[in-house]
Amino acid sequence: MLELKNVVKNFGGLQALSGVSVRFAMGEFVGLIGPNGSGKTTLLSCISGLYRPSEGSIQLDGREISRLGPHRIYRCGIGRTFQISKVFARLTVLQNLYIPAMTVAELDRTGMQQRAVEILRALKLDQLAEAPAERLSGGQRKLLEIGMVMMNTPRFLLLDEPFGGVHPVLKNQLEEYLKDLHLSGKSIILVSHEMSSVFRICERLVVLDRGALVTDGPPHEVRADQRVVNAYLGGKHAA
Repeated sequence: MLELKNVVKNFGGLQALSGVSVRFAMGEFVGLIGPNGSGKTTLLSCISGLYRPSEGSIQLDGREISRLGPHRIYRCGIGRTFQISKVFARLTVLQNLYIPAMTVAELDRTGMQQRAVEILRALKLDQLAEAPAERLSGGQRKLLEIGMVMMNTPRFLLLDEPFGGVHPVLKNQLEEYLKDLHLSGKSIILVSHEMSSVFRICERLVVLDRGALVTDGPPHEVRADQRVVNAYLGGKHAA
């Protein structure tokens, strides 16, 4: 269980998160949605340790993690990707997968190579294993970044706009990979403005607006919630 209790995040006089309380259970596929500036990325950054909450608590299996550094939270089993893919451009695709595995030292060299090859095959990047990462398209880099996170088999996978700017063919490929991860028992928290993908693959939606939790429930209920319509379109337009 990953649980946030009254999480507040301030940046000077700006309150990016305002008392957010939400739980994520193991094995869930959750879409975290909301208009621009609603606090979605800030929430992921607080969970992953990039930001420290100004107030409140973040617990993993009852253990407080809100004061831990990103590397320690990663070792606890929470992996995270970013809106702008962060890969090592001058290394090969295969070498990019080795880097995160070396930080935990869970695998020997043979095990590390085997896992990397399996992940590249699942992502359909195996034919590019020896190519420099700088040659990859934007969509392929997003796939590679997810593969890097998966090298340490995280329990919770935090994805920030993985479909942004991705070619439709690669987007379908990525959707299928995420569904397979979910079926294998991984917990996924997905931030995305690609509403068609979100409603198609997520089993639960959490909606933020102006840093506050608006609603939390199954996609069909969230789609019909007037508060969600108001958040995206504004009360006047919704009316």
